[in-house]
Amino acid sequence: MKKLLVILSVLFATVGAKAQCDFSEIEFTTRQQQGNDYYFQTNMHQGECYFYIFTVWDYQRKVEDTLDDWGGWTGVTFNAKGKYEMRLNVYNSCVADCDTVLTIPIDITIFGKLGYGYNVGAKNCKYYTFELENRKDTCTEYYYQIYKGDDYINGLSNREWKEVSDSALYFNYSWAEELIEYYSIKSERVLNYEFKDSGRYFILPMLYNTCSGIDTWAFKKLNVCLEFQTTSVKKITKQALQNVTVTAYYDLMGRQVEYIEPNKIYIVHYSDGRRQKIMRTK
Repeated sequence: MKKLLVILSVLFATVGAKAQCDFSEIEFTTRQQQGNDYYFQTNMHQGECYFYIFTVWDYQRKVEDTLDDWGGWTGVTFNAKGKYEMRLNVYNSCVADCDTVLTIPIDITIFGKLGYGYNVGAKNCKYYTFELENRKDTCTEYYYQIYKGDDYINGLSNREWKEVSDSALYFNYSWAEELIEYYSIKSERVLNYEFKDSGRYFILPMLYNTCSGIDTWAFKKLNVCLEFQTTSVKKITKQALQNVTVTAYYDLMGRQVEYIEPNKIYIVHYSDGRRQKIMRTK
C-alpha cells in the first residue's frame, strides 16, 4: 500500500508539472513591418514563475542576439538579405525542465527606399497630391493611410512635432478608429485628396509586393495649412486692396477662431488667397 501511495504521488506530481508547462495559450506574432524594420509581440507577461527573452538567430553569421523587451513588444532591423529566425524563449523557474521556444522565420529578400512625394495646391492648402514611385512591377501594389493628430500629437511643441521619431509616434499615438482620415481600399499609386480641416496629420504610404509578401512603408508628418511659404511676389495696388476681404482667422494649430485674443499669433486668410500672421496687442 505504501508503495502504491508513492507511485501515485509521483504520478500526480508529473501530471501537475505537465499542466504547469502548458504553453498553448502563448501567442507570438509579427505585428508590423517598416521596410527592413520588424516589430513582434507576445501576450505573455513576466511573472513570479514564468519569464521570457526575445532573441533573433542569424543564419548567415551563426549568432544569436538578445533583443529589448518593450512590455511584450520588441523590434529588430535586418541590415542584410538572408534568413533569420525570431525566437521567444519561455521559461518556468518554478518547475524543473519547463521551457520552450516559439519561432518566426524571416526571409529578407527585398530592400529599397520608399520613393514618395507630394504637392500642395497653389490656391488651396488643404488639397494634396500624393505620389509613390512607379516600381513598374506587376507584383507591386500602392496604398495610403492618413491619420488625424490626437491629444498626444497636438500636445507636442512645434519643435517636438518636427523631431519626434517614428517609433515614438507608433507607440504613443492612440490609433483610435475615429482618427482615420483616409485609407486606400485598392491599390492607387497617385492620390488626390482634400483635407476637411487644418491641423497636424501623418500619412503612411506603403508599397506591397504581392509575390514576396514584403512591404515597405514610412511615417510622413503633414502640417495641413499650418506652414505657409511665399512662392511668388505679386504687386498689390490700392485698387486691388479695396476689393480684398478677410475670409477667416486661424490659430497656429489650424483651427478656425471667431475671436482674436491679445498677445497670441493668428493667421488671417484673405479673399485673394493671401495669408498673413498677425498678433493683437490690445
